Amino acid sequence: MVPFGLSTEQFSKRFLSSLEKVSSKFIEEMKLLFLLPVPDTVCEAEVQIFLGDDGIGTPSAWLYFQGKNNKVSNSDPSIFPGKSSEILDGTYDVPPFDEEYYFNEDFGGVNLIADITKRWLAECWWKAGGWEYPIPVKVWVHDEFGDGLPIVLTKFC
Repeated sequence: MVPFGLSTEQFSKRFLSSLEKVSSKFIEEMKLLFLLPVPDTVCEAEVQIFLGDDGIGTPSAWLYFQGKNNKVSNSDPSIFPGKSSEILDGTYDVPPFDEEYYFNEDFGGVNLIADITKRWLAECWWKAGGWEYPIPVKVWVHDEFGDGLPIVLTKFC
């Protein structure tokens, strides 16, 4: 367990290093996603980052496609309005930080993790070629952790 006492910069670097260990795999998965055709019925998409209960835990991310005539299917691998896909599953290793990092309001660990994860995901998306993705896509952190602002992931926003 990482005892409480790191500076925000030290905490941020340690957390980011855990994300960077899965960057290559995540970028390759995004490249495969970008090869799937996007039908005209899909108007936009949104990436939501989830931090878990009270912001503690390993962040995960879901991609939600929106458009006309939404449908629900867990077996259809294609892209369609209403489709949701987990794109970051949260099974990577994050150092076990003392809970004080998360609950100390002056430190703000939950908000740091939110913003770090959002920026990291955006950079990976762009490295995979996502700026050219054919529909508007933004990334947000669920429950408005962090700065509460989205990052635009495609040039169509």
